[in-house]
Amino acid sequence: MVITKNAGACIYGTGHNSVIQIPGKDKWYIIYHRFAYPDGIKMGSAAGYHREVCIDKMELTSDGHIILVRPTHRGIEQLDY
Repeated sequence: MVITKNAGACIYGTGHNSVIQIPGKDKWYIIYHRFAYPDGIKMGSAAGYHREVCIDKMELTSDGHIILVRPTHRGIEQLDY
């Protein structure tokens, strides 16, 4: 598991992700889509057609395992290349 819903923040339907690494740096980000906030979860089967693209920071353990990403509403700060 890499990313999952955050029911406490009303974030649902996280899926279809891609991961990027800033070249030459140990900085990783996950780009994914989720049900549109705040009403997506209330749309039933139509929620899958009402998505928004999001980005959050991804972190790894010292031995290279992915730490479960907790999706946010704030996303990321400016990317520092």
